[in-house]
Amino acid sequence: MYPVKEYYLEEILAKLGRHRHRHYEVKQSDDECVLDLELITDLVLQIDAHGEPGGVLCFLPGWQEIKGVQQRLLETLGSQNSRYLVLPVHSNIPMMDQQNIFQRPPPGVRKIVLATNIAETSITINDIVHVVDSGTHKEERYDLKTKVSCLETVWVSKSNVVQRRGRAGRCQSGFAYHLFPRSRLDKMPTFQVPEILRTPLENLVVQAKIHMPEKTAVEFLSKALDSPDIKAVDEAVILLQEIGVLDQREALTTLGKRLAQISTDPRLAKAIVLASIYRCLHPLLVIVSCLTRDPFSSSLQNRAEVDKAKAVLSRESGSDHLAFVRAVAGWEEVLRRRDSRARDNYLQDYFLYAPSLRFINGLVKQFSENIYETFLVSAPADCTMPSAACNQYSEEEELVKGVLMAGLYPNLIQVRQGKVTRQGKFKPNSYSYRTKAGTVLLHKEASKLYSRWLTYFMAVKSNGGVFVRDSSQVHPLAVLLLTDTDIHVRDDGWRATVSLTDSDLLVLEGDSYTIRLLRDFRVSLSKMVETCLCYEMSAIPGDLHHQHSQLLDILVDLLKGPPGSFGA
Repeated sequence: MYPVKEYYLEEILAKLGRHRHRHYEVKQSDDECVLDLELITDLVLQIDAHGEPGGVLCFLPGWQEIKGVQQRLLETLGSQNSRYLVLPVHSNIPMMDQQNIFQRPPPGVRKIVLATNIAETSITINDIVHVVDSGTHKEERYDLKTKVSCLETVWVSKSNVVQRRGRAGRCQSGFAYHLFPRSRLDKMPTFQVPEILRTPLENLVVQAKIHMPEKTAVEFLSKALDSPDIKAVDEAVILLQEIGVLDQREALTTLGKRLAQISTDPRLAKAIVLASIYRCLHPLLVIVSCLTRDPFSSSLQNRAEVDKAKAVLSRESGSDHLAFVRAVAGWEEVLRRRDSRARDNYLQDYFLYAPSLRFINGLVKQFSENIYETFLVSAPADCTMPSAACNQYSEEEELVKGVLMAGLYPNLIQVRQGKVTRQGKFKPNSYSYRTKAGTVLLHKEASKLYSRWLTYFMAVKSNGGVFVRDSSQVHPLAVLLLTDTDIHVRDDGWRATVSLTDSDLLVLEGDSYTIRLLRDFRVSLSKMVETCLCYEMSAIPGDLHHQHSQLLDILVDLLKGPPGSFGA
């Protein structure tokens, strides 16, 4: 390690001829992170004009800040752009597009790398001499109130500062410019907040129940070196009770014991278990794998093209999740043809990433083994075999989306046509999206709505809004029949309404006879699931298997009906 000379904000401002800085003058005692992109740009230009030769690595919290500094630099440099190589580095930019950061530029050209904390430890750029440290990064935090994860810009820890400084002294002496006062360094924690204190705890609670079922979740997790907030643990327990994984005594239910063997988020594991019972397993395994690793070569630069590719793959299904299934099926088809040109064209046409697709294939195999270990299939190979009983209805798209929704519930969105903007203007052709927790935004609005209900896996808080990236339109009868929440029926003997008791997101209306039939059919489906969870799937008696087949045939036919058949 070579020596690195460090400068803090006070010295940097003096170098730039500024003796005060508006942000720190006003908010000196505040923990809020507000970056001055003009200051960062001026510092980079100052280093270029007066600093030693060599690359500049600038640490910024996210893509928005990277693009902001890049744009300011290019505007300022103008006709001199050819003397500079300004390169963004971000986890959402494919690595193949970032290879230039490792190459030395031609003589007389200054390399300026604008990066997130991915450049702290994951990559080493040998010709970096100057490091500009904003002192901030994006960190995932879980909001207990809204039940969504949010990426917040926060101050880094002292250990991050050391890592960033070290990037300048890897192969030669260097310089580190910290865009915060020395007093801020003293306030920084020694290390980053442990993940256990800022992420959802459901999976951890399930694992705790496997290893020490006699202890409550709070008792078990309180023994951790960095024990999470009791409220966060309680919230995780409540969610697991809501989705039927834990009972009121915090013991694993029959469902909980099955899905505990599947190494993924409990809601995704629940969807897999239900898919084996509803006999549409393979597409759910693919969807869950793709929600774990995105198959698309998606970046902040090509998001619109990726969205178009998803729309082509989803066809008329109104489902990003079925686009995953078709993307993987198409990939497997071109691999079987053993035509390298066809394979490359397929990846290019649909913006897919081959290493991710191979990883997804490995995940499907892993989940297949998990399902076999829970006695829900006779052999792991059955999970991907079209002729196997567990895949009897795998081509029924509405059923597949409905089973996914049943696993992810209460992640349900109700779509309403017409919305009022912040300026108070009513837009009749726009849509608003409402969940149990409040309003959300979709990263892209559906070109055509077949149903007023959507399901989703994850919502992320960003820039003041809660965003849902991937969603699927689901049939209202799937919401009514497949969710395991209670329902309420109001019947006057002629007309009746049925609604979910835990929210007002679904209210269906019909004649009394039809609503009663649907209520009874819902009970039959629930009993089918309970029965299957009590057996090894291969040991279910023949008469029960036949009865379940009849129920599933009826369900598939119902879901083929138009979603607007019931008034709401």
